[in-house]
Amino acid sequence: MPRLPLAATLLVCASIGQQPTDPEPASCCSEAAIAPLPPLPADATAKERWLRRLHDEAEDATDNIFLSQRYVAGLRRRAELVGEQAPLAERFGTRWTLMQALVRIGALEEAVRLGEECVRLCEAHPGEAAGWLPEVLLRLGATWFRIAEKQNCIARHNAESCILPLSPRAVHVDKEGAEAAAAVLTRLLALPESDLRLEAVWLLNIAHMALGDWPEGVPAAHRLPASTFAAEVPLPRWHERGGAIGLGRHLHAGSIAIDDFTGDGQFDLLLCAFDTGRAPRLMSHDGDGSFTEIGTSAGLERQLGGVNLVHADVDDDGRLDVLVLRGGGFFAGSDFPPSLLRQDRDGHFVDVTEQAGITVSGPSRSAAFGDIDRDGDLDLFLAMESDRTEQGVRFPSRLYRNAGKGNFTDITAGSGIDTADRAMGAVMADFDGDGDADLFVSNFMAPNRLFLSRGDGSFSEEARTRGVAEPLASGPCAVFDHDNDGDLDLFVTWQHHYRPIRATAAWYIEGRVEDDSQRLFLNDGRGHFTDATKASGLARVCVATGVNCGDLDNDGNVDLYLTTGAHDLAALFPNVLLLGGERFRDATFAAGVGHLQKGNGVAMADLDGDGDLDLAAQVGGYYPDDSFGSVLFENPGNTNHWLAIELRGTTDNHFGVGARVRARVVDAAGERDVFTTIGQGGSLGCNPLRAHLGLGAAERVAFVEVRWPASGTVQRVEAPALDTTLRITQGQQDCTVVAQPRRRITRPE
Repeated sequence: MPRLPLAATLLVCASIGQQPTDPEPASCCSEAAIAPLPPLPADATAKERWLRRLHDEAEDATDNIFLSQRYVAGLRRRAELVGEQAPLAERFGTRWTLMQALVRIGALEEAVRLGEECVRLCEAHPGEAAGWLPEVLLRLGATWFRIAEKQNCIARHNAESCILPLSPRAVHVDKEGAEAAAAVLTRLLALPESDLRLEAVWLLNIAHMALGDWPEGVPAAHRLPASTFAAEVPLPRWHERGGAIGLGRHLHAGSIAIDDFTGDGQFDLLLCAFDTGRAPRLMSHDGDGSFTEIGTSAGLERQLGGVNLVHADVDDDGRLDVLVLRGGGFFAGSDFPPSLLRQDRDGHFVDVTEQAGITVSGPSRSAAFGDIDRDGDLDLFLAMESDRTEQGVRFPSRLYRNAGKGNFTDITAGSGIDTADRAMGAVMADFDGDGDADLFVSNFMAPNRLFLSRGDGSFSEEARTRGVAEPLASGPCAVFDHDNDGDLDLFVTWQHHYRPIRATAAWYIEGRVEDDSQRLFLNDGRGHFTDATKASGLARVCVATGVNCGDLDNDGNVDLYLTTGAHDLAALFPNVLLLGGERFRDATFAAGVGHLQKGNGVAMADLDGDGDLDLAAQVGGYYPDDSFGSVLFENPGNTNHWLAIELRGTTDNHFGVGARVRARVVDAAGERDVFTTIGQGGSLGCNPLRAHLGLGAAERVAFVEVRWPASGTVQRVEAPALDTTLRITQGQQDCTVVAQPRRRITRPE
């Protein structure tokens, strides 16, 4: 097999940042490495020193495969001590283990060499080692393709890179890696009765797409038909602009929140990644479609790490605050602290975690804000990745009551919220229609939990009796009104915990659900749910790592975008766009949003002010070599109408979180209602706290009605204009027109 000058390629990439002929600005490979952190100044806070200690300990760890590379040195020493006279299992095992570790940290040429040694050992001992060969070949092929990705998708990145099916612009210029991958995978498929056939066929077809000779370059017996990558519904192709606006910096798994964090009326982008040496990035919207990074001046530079962000106005001062969650996802039961960052002035944050009363430690990747006691301020549920030990439960989830001005009290004891599971997602909403905020928690390898409020600050757990306890390997979740009947439904993702590549390939190649799938639960209005997964077209495999919802085509139905991935560098399957309606229809390949890299947090917002929702996702995996640039897909739009609603509470919380919004629409077919709720949508990634309602072919809006969450009062605005953004202030009869759409900018393909 060919040897690649990988070190030279990456050196050139790091020096020039992109292919000279690429018209886009500096892209994915421009900052692939984390620069050494400067010493902490003398005035560093205890929290900042805590985060720095976690960073230093992670770098020195010998057993943390996500945050350190030092464990590889021990594996190398062990392999060197194993002589040629050692038992076959020991010779193979040390090489095989070291190979996997080298792939994770990006030492790919050395990993290829060890993989080839493992192949030779298997071939030399066909009796004892015959069963090992298929897995070795699959991993060797995936390693070669990772080399191909780094030399092309990263070093020569453009807006079409890594989007399935690969377009001519995404075809690899340096073909050696994909050629070697295809050769190894073809060899695997020639083995008799290989249990890895589906994985190999899937990756082989992607390798030939990268080579530019798909489908004819794939042997007929393993060739996927064009229908595999056909959309169920036509949709104009979206434009990926992440690199163009500065999102191309390499990050690992993390999240994104979109809202007006600087108080200037424009939507900004806030991103985080679990890297313990990186601070969150705040990208301020300049008002003309460009963004300026202001993380340092915003006070974020020492807030290292973060796997998720949840924003809310916790002190009710009209400025958005942010909760940064850390430690979730990489099975490192350690004292990762969250950070509650309060805006003390527009666009500037201070860490008030300790003063606010939520100093706690433990791995977490989700939290939810809601007014559980209907006193007009936002309370907090902090979802932890709990762990059961002989000594009891480590890292239990916690419920905090806001006593006013962002001062929280832990009321977990006696609240009825008693969960010791690995929480993946949490959302607060009034599920049973009684006016009180309830709580849903999705768990990994444990039943989900539905805590219904009794109205006195306590809850009863009723997931099983209400029909939402499964799936048992849940991932992030989302809450929205799927069927536009005025109550809130639940969407729960599913994470295959054994062979995610096979499960995904089985779906795309054979249309088959191997084990389990995500779930859509329809609410009857009283908090009893019916599983509508099959009826809605969602009984399929996505292996989702993130999800959010919004009406992307403005037709009046809520759509879903799922990011996908797994703890595996061979896990190359697309993110998924599903258009809502009576049945969800897959528009991924029509829209060009099926990104192959690991996706995480998702957010939808009208970033360019043209009346439709754009789509942003934080991209990157958990392993040291699995970083990538985040993406922003610009919506090309259509002729459907829309309405956006901003709320300003006076006795309720300032931004109206939890408020239900109804628009009565009049069109050629008569009258109909469109519903939405003020909130972030999904549990990993945050939409703005602004309602966006697609109105389809509406001729006019008869009225907009707001049901405020704490007071329960209903406020109506008569006959607002189509295609406008309105601000409705609690108790005021008239609303304010905040913005009308800008002229749509037509960008070249």
